[in-house]
Amino acid sequence: MTPATPRPQWSLRHELTRILLFTALLPALLSVVTLLWSQWESEHASLSVRLDANARMTANGIDDFLEGQLAGVRLMAEQARPDGAPPAFDLPHLLRIYPAMLRVLHLDAGGRVVAGIDARGRSIPVGSMSAAGSNWFRSARAQRRPRIADVYRSPFQGHEIVTVVSAPLNGARGFEGVLAASVPVESFARLNSDNLSRRNLELLLLDTANVVVYADPDLRWKVLDDTGRVGTRLRAGARQVVSPARPLEVDGLLRGPGSAFVEAVAMRNGWVLVLVAPKQNLLAPFLPRLGLLAALVVATTFGVLFAAWRMRRLLSANMMRLLASLHGYALGGRLDPAQLSRMPEELQPLAGGIGELAARMNAAFDELRRVLDQREQVIAERTESLRQAVHDLDRLSRTDALTGSLNYRGFLETADRLWREARAAGQPLAVLALDIDHFKRYNDLYGHAEGDGALRRFAGAVSSALLHADDVLARPGGEEFIVFLPGSTLEQAMKVGARVCQRVRDADIVHAAAPEGRMTVSIGVAAMQAGDDEAEGMLRRADAALYRAKAAGRNRACD
Repeated sequence: MTPATPRPQWSLRHELTRILLFTALLPALLSVVTLLWSQWESEHASLSVRLDANARMTANGIDDFLEGQLAGVRLMAEQARPDGAPPAFDLPHLLRIYPAMLRVLHLDAGGRVVAGIDARGRSIPVGSMSAAGSNWFRSARAQRRPRIADVYRSPFQGHEIVTVVSAPLNGARGFEGVLAASVPVESFARLNSDNLSRRNLELLLLDTANVVVYADPDLRWKVLDDTGRVGTRLRAGARQVVSPARPLEVDGLLRGPGSAFVEAVAMRNGWVLVLVAPKQNLLAPFLPRLGLLAALVVATTFGVLFAAWRMRRLLSANMMRLLASLHGYALGGRLDPAQLSRMPEELQPLAGGIGELAARMNAAFDELRRVLDQREQVIAERTESLRQAVHDLDRLSRTDALTGSLNYRGFLETADRLWREARAAGQPLAVLALDIDHFKRYNDLYGHAEGDGALRRFAGAVSSALLHADDVLARPGGEEFIVFLPGSTLEQAMKVGARVCQRVRDADIVHAAAPEGRMTVSIGVAAMQAGDDEAEGMLRRADAALYRAKAAGRNRACD
């Protein structure tokens, strides 16, 4: 008989090297790519929703503000008067109602001044100026309807950038003139820009001619710049639908290099509001992750290669040493020779020792289980301690370290929580917007160290004026503070505002650069209204009331 051909033996070292490289590197690479792609899509979708929501909220706010100014001018222009009698308008009354206006003019049919007054109460001489050549006057004369004009630089208010809201005077003899008010762009753009900048968003406003109404400093344009083809593209992409879409990616918007994601919304007056999110802000969170994941892949690759190399060396060099150690624990007995012949050549010398170690391994396993049970108890105790530490850290992350009041994060969370609780319970909610008068002068005069001390004393004075345990003091930033008054009406909040003003004065914080000689505070008061959909509307009214308090001479509370 021909002897059987022996089965060729295969090398465990080669097979393990191939399997190790395949099973370790390929899943790692696939996991990294999948994770990065998933996070990118998630961040992109979140950005789309955030851009759409902020763009529409800001556009509606600016539209409502301008239409409110236009409504006041239109109502005064339409006031009844006897036929043929010359119109006479109470222009100071209009300025008192709408403090954002810089100047109100009554112009005749030829564009000459009939009467006028500016925000400081100074009358504009009759015939001292003519608006006959202005685009807004020609449009009012031709269209004979109230309108909001595009922006221009006013030479009569220190070259301030303004828009004109105008209403024609249509009488029995036809067109008799125009009633117009100048509204500075800063009055409705700056606050929205500051709120958006806290969300890493840039604001760009374009009028009907694609001329810049307002642009944040990080954008490439300034006010009154012509945006050209870029503005035309943004206007073409402006949407009026409600559902958010993927934002456009546009080059050439930023002052520096790089592209940006934009959301353009068509406003009711024909302007276009554009929110800009620099692409680098979206990429920034990924760069550390990408670097970390790349480092992990490289480390995994080198680890696998090193393990394979080391395994090949150790498997041969230490085989006899391991075999001798195994036989030292043996109690007797061997494996079936047929089974030995089917094992890899590297493991055949070890097979006999594995069977002899089984009993001892069981005993060792029982001991190990006992030790693990003890360790699990220790781990549970330490986990509870860590959970308490995390809770304490979370509380500290919402607290302003300087004044002990809520910081910006705590302010946002508290505003949302109190708003929802008040709406659910049908209870009133009021808010005070506080701004320390002339605080920049204080820092310039006494230094920031003294300024920090004054802020602490100020916060203590405000806290002492709050009588309810659930009243909340927050410091969103700088010298700005917010007080939430759950369960308080507007009238009650006005009393609290007056008490806060008095407590700050009683604190007698010396301020030589202030008119009073001591630190005072201006307060805007607002309360939740039935038509509000979110706390942002109440906070905007409080900011507007704060503006009125400052305009009225500071050191007071206004609603």
